[in-house]
Amino acid sequence: MIGKPHMYKGNRISPSQLIMLIKLADRPMYGYELLKALREDYHGVWDPQTGAVYPALRRLQEHGLLSVENKEGKDHYSLTPEGEAWLDETLATISSEILFMSRTMEVMGRAYLARKGEVENFIPLDERSPEERLKHLWVVRDGVRNNLRMLEAHISELEGELNQ
Repeated sequence: MIGKPHMYKGNRISPSQLIMLIKLADRPMYGYELLKALREDYHGVWDPQTGAVYPALRRLQEHGLLSVENKEGKDHYSLTPEGEAWLDETLATISSEILFMSRTMEVMGRAYLARKGEVENFIPLDERSPEERLKHLWVVRDGVRNNLRMLEAHISELEGELNQ
């Protein structure tokens, strides 16, 4: 389940480690490159730190889910075949949970936005400083991007079902 740890051969895989594996499934990356990608994806929600990311990568390597290759003085991390198989199996088992959680987040997000004025003494955008307006627009943009990613995932899933 999302938010709870998963297990691989008796080893706990945290939600953040699962996200790292998902990012590395796209392509191998060196540590700082992965850190920047995580920070971009989770901007304003989670600020991963090097002190947490590098030990997590080492643990995933110790578990046999990642391999490391040093290129030009940088450790590049990639999924092992075992890591790919475990990730595929894990994602397949949580697909319905992901859909449930994404819909739950949508409901919660709409509720938050509906109550935002009362909860945070909302100041209309035109009365905020340019810096505050820009920060607000970044948050809105990131929310739209996340919603588009979820929409694309749902579309792909349905297209896959229809093509079977």
